[in-house]
Amino acid sequence: MFLTLLLFSAISYAEESAAEWVERGDAFYAKRGEGHTGDWASTEPIERALSAYLKAYELGDSSAELSVKILQSTYFYATYAEKDKKAQKAALQKAREVGEAAAAKHPGDGPLNYQMGGIWGRWGEVNGIIASARKGVADKVRVYAEKAVSLDPGYASGGGYRTLGRLNFKAPYIPLILSWPSKKEALKYLKKAVEVGPENLTNHLFYAENLYHAKSYDEALTHVGHVLDAEIDSSKVVEDLRDKEDAQKLKEKIEARQ
Repeated sequence: MFLTLLLFSAISYAEESAAEWVERGDAFYAKRGEGHTGDWASTEPIERALSAYLKAYELGDSSAELSVKILQSTYFYATYAEKDKKAQKAALQKAREVGEAAAAKHPGDGPLNYQMGGIWGRWGEVNGIIASARKGVADKVRVYAEKAVSLDPGYASGGGYRTLGRLNFKAPYIPLILSWPSKKEALKYLKKAVEVGPENLTNHLFYAENLYHAKSYDEALTHVGHVLDAEIDSSKVVEDLRDKEDAQKLKEKIEARQ
């Protein structure tokens, strides 16, 4: 549970510097997939990573680099490890606070803008897509993602394009409140994500889901096949397993339509 992060972060290593805490966090983050059960990670490694990063933050490291690590770890925690929504919300709320402060201080940092788009998007999903859209969450994700693309389009294998594509695909159309989401725009952005980051399985999966919605079944199957046939990246085992699980489900849906 996320609350244990605060307890863990209070463990006394008084002589250690913020840099040493960041190093410890990096070591735990690299092990985030250890002890996983299928496409769900054990919470312990990622909690320890987050705890270490937050300790460095408490010690005064306000760099964009550390904030990115906190946001990235929180996203993993709330998406691939922790199943309890209350704990997810607590972690995401803390990450939002850290991220907003960092974005105000480092507005021109591409990775930070990308990670903020991801954190706001995940926060919106956990709190309800429609309710969050009415509160302006989709607009926040859009602003951060567009800025990420303008600053560093190649970061995270075309991450800004991936976020914009997924946002346009998933965000609800709400007259007078949210009128810009477009499945056609989603296709454009996700195609670009695949072009920029062809090695990223999530790019292919999201593009395939959009193609399925557009009834381009053969092309969708091509991208699904890419995900299913790809070797798992040892540095992100859980993430790739989740993509493969979702790709298999999508393949079955497409085949049922043909």
